[in-house]
Amino acid sequence: MSSQAFPLTRYFPRSISVFYDIQRFSQKKDLKVLLDVGANVGQTATGLVQYFPKSQIYCFEPVSTSFKTLSSKFSHRANVHCIQKGIGSVNGFANIVLHHDSQLNTIIANGPREDSKIGEEKIILETIDRFSIAENIRYIDFLKMDVQGWEMEVLLGAETLLRDKRIHFIYTEVGFRRGDRDMQHFSEINDYLEKQGFWLCGFYDQFRWGDKKEYLGFANALYIQPDFVND
Repeated sequence: MSSQAFPLTRYFPRSISVFYDIQRFSQKKDLKVLLDVGANVGQTATGLVQYFPKSQIYCFEPVSTSFKTLSSKFSHRANVHCIQKGIGSVNGFANIVLHHDSQLNTIIANGPREDSKIGEEKIILETIDRFSIAENIRYIDFLKMDVQGWEMEVLLGAETLLRDKRIHFIYTEVGFRRGDRDMQHFSEINDYLEKQGFWLCGFYDQFRWGDKKEYLGFANALYIQPDFVND
């Protein structure tokens, strides 16, 4: 599916591969600028490199141990830029809570997983608006967020780009239980992106729980700026 020769067909099921769906919905195999916010050790970046080998990929990971692993994986690729910073609504510093499972690291204070906390680390924060100016980036084709409840802060730091419709796809983790404070609740992020003109187009990697897996805990949601798709 990631091959340049594989057709962008409407017959392949949706919500199976987010990267293929992005190519299909945009009718482009190659996109220019991709941002992986909360890159951890490169789980998403691995797929981005496979599907978009010619894109400029910017991976943000603020935690030193995770960043070391991330940068070692992609240091040989000129189009992958690993940046040891967090992304937020303002430029500055923050403390991030560290867990045994690094995918649970979060800037959210007093999170629900205190039993797995192993420490804290001071990190640098930058906004997407400021970063895009510094790097002379006019459009962001794909913005991925997995920052354990910090997603709205990331979006608030991209207000200029969002207002000017210069972000085309947003892919974000969302939760469906308000008690999970280290996950951005779906209703909050959906309401905000609707006001910014985005449309929801699918859920991916759904996590279900319960004795019969009857409950939906969290998933990744893909949003599209329709003005970009309809150009």
